[in-house]
Amino acid sequence: MIRHARRILVLAVFALAGACTSGDIGPEYLEVSEEESKLQFYGPGLAGGYRLFLTGKDNHFVRRTIASYGPVSGEFPFARMYLAETPPTRHFTRVQPVKEGLEQWDWFRGKALEIGASGDTANAIGRIEYAAATADGIACVAWLQTFGPREGTGVGTRVLSGFYCKGKGTMPSTAESESIVRLIGHRTYGAIEPPAGWTASTASTNRTGSISIPIQVIWANDSSGVDIFGGRIRIPEGQENGVITLGAGAGRQCEGVVNYDKRESDRLFMRWLLTCANDLNASGTLTMKDVGGSTYVVGEGKDNRGRKVSLIE
Repeated sequence: MIRHARRILVLAVFALAGACTSGDIGPEYLEVSEEESKLQFYGPGLAGGYRLFLTGKDNHFVRRTIASYGPVSGEFPFARMYLAETPPTRHFTRVQPVKEGLEQWDWFRGKALEIGASGDTANAIGRIEYAAATADGIACVAWLQTFGPREGTGVGTRVLSGFYCKGKGTMPSTAESESIVRLIGHRTYGAIEPPAGWTASTASTNRTGSISIPIQVIWANDSSGVDIFGGRIRIPEGQENGVITLGAGAGRQCEGVVNYDKRESDRLFMRWLLTCANDLNASGTLTMKDVGGSTYVVGEGKDNRGRKVSLIE
């Protein structure tokens, strides 16, 4: 929640992507550099990997920044972070405990979760909560941190959540979990130096370093018809996970992600998720195929009201 004078405005503190948020970030993301995002994370194995940072404001003028950190090669390790920042005179009044929020991240949904040691420690920003976990045998650490001015029982003007997964292995220990969350910083509110020998990302995350595929979204409505609007799938070059953005005239405020599932011959199979305002979401699968240098996309799914949703190129 956010308090503004005597009024209380309800806000979901965080939800999945590979990222995910509450769905009212607006129909357009702005991609920014790592420096512009202000976020810092120097997790083990991420040196030289790819980065993707998206930012935007929701209907309550809360700025949301979504960060994705990928491996140098292969599937692990990787990390996601989500920062929500209120405008002046407002603050968050409560947040969901880190252990209870894991399944709001799409990556954890449907996996066998085991929660391990949890606690709190201090990093350059301040106090931070953490919880160790395994998801289908993948070892992860999740965190939640609030900071900034607070009023009464409020938790502050900024909420930072995220997780880091290192791959198959044993449950991270308390010491390991604490060492990982101490590698989180903010260039304004708690800057940190990269570890010795850290190398910057080798994969560009600006628009020239991404695969950008225009799509049409065909969404069945309640009048036995369909709504059709344009969008785009963007995947960092050399990676197999990305984001879906909808055009400004789409008529729905949604944000989305696409995640790698499997590859067979010349076809890439992926799962997609759109999270929208007014508690609307849709998910499904899609296939990408490269033919003569052009990428073709066919995706099918349903929204949470049972209506068919298609993504095509």
